Amino acid sequence: MRAIPTNYIKDGAILGEDLFTAKGIILLRKGTKLNSTIVKKINDHKIFTVYINDEHSDSEVNRLISQSYRVQGTQIIKELFDAATQSKGILSAHNKLSALADDILYELSTVKDYQIEYTDIKNVDIYVYSSALNVAVMAALLAWDLQQNNEMVKQIFLGAIYHDIGIAMLPENVINKSTELTIEEKMMIIKHPLAGHNFLKDKAFLSAYIKVITLQHHEHIDGSGYPNRVKGEDINCFAQIVGIVDVYDAMTSDRPYKKGTTSKEAIEYIMGAAGTHFDFNIASAFMKRINPYPKGSLVELSDGRNAVIDFVQNDLPLRPVIKIISRDGDSFRYETVDLRIEPSIIINDIIHELTI
Repeated sequence: MRAIPTNYIKDGAILGEDLFTAKGIILLRKGTKLNSTIVKKINDHKIFTVYINDEHSDSEVNRLISQSYRVQGTQIIKELFDAATQSKGILSAHNKLSALADDILYELSTVKDYQIEYTDIKNVDIYVYSSALNVAVMAALLAWDLQQNNEMVKQIFLGAIYHDIGIAMLPENVINKSTELTIEEKMMIIKHPLAGHNFLKDKAFLSAYIKVITLQHHEHIDGSGYPNRVKGEDINCFAQIVGIVDVYDAMTSDRPYKKGTTSKEAIEYIMGAAGTHFDFNIASAFMKRINPYPKGSLVELSDGRNAVIDFVQNDLPLRPVIKIISRDGDSFRYETVDLRIEPSIIINDIIHELTI
């Protein structure tokens, strides 16, 4: 199974997992045979990346949490953010979220050793809600890696849910704008951590950790971030954790105004900014969590050949076992090569269709 932009889908490809509408209703079932008409239906629901099974990749990926928790979580986060915009009902929504957080973190604790390789398929219209959950899941894993105890992990998880509540309070035409923002709209975006913090600061049922994450998740250790240009140790560690994960999720997600980048590109950006924008140790720990080449991915090699990822060892994600693909008439041949013992072969990048 591999994630693929819908514009690369060939007729006859098999949908690798259930797809849901923005309201959490099943759109298409796993196993559906795809064609151009069905792909248009998917795009009409503003979903532009899906998982497929094909002749090269029919394996499962390491799913961090169940689809039911993803759907349920997205709907509760929408309820929470809607309550914020209406200034009523937020305590009730928070209590639902807190209970769900306990369930998700329990499930997540059983896969602590999994690398992050699963792409959360997001409907662009509900990006803010599904992204909040995705950031929370990844931030919790990173927090465990950084030796935080379970109570602190939960606070980071909840803080990651709330971190963009200021974005949710912006006009919808700004959030989902597909053209360049005006100066006034850019200022709204820059001020969203302040707006979120101002809304949360008098909510006694929320911890100080959640509030500082909301305020500081876009601050940089060199003082170049926003909204207050604080730097160094004045930035809360939990806010740094959420901030790094938020950048990764934003870069790798489809948005109204851009398609997502690859995991490799996002990690290269984060590591390039380690020590300036991001705490070096936190960025390094996060990099070790990411598998840029999930099993089943198609890749192009440095010599121009194509391959499919067969096995990835946690401590060497850039040197997986691959199967080099060659054509044999109308079929394909596969040659297994372990890149851990073949240093001359380098992976250039993930591809979405064969170039051989």
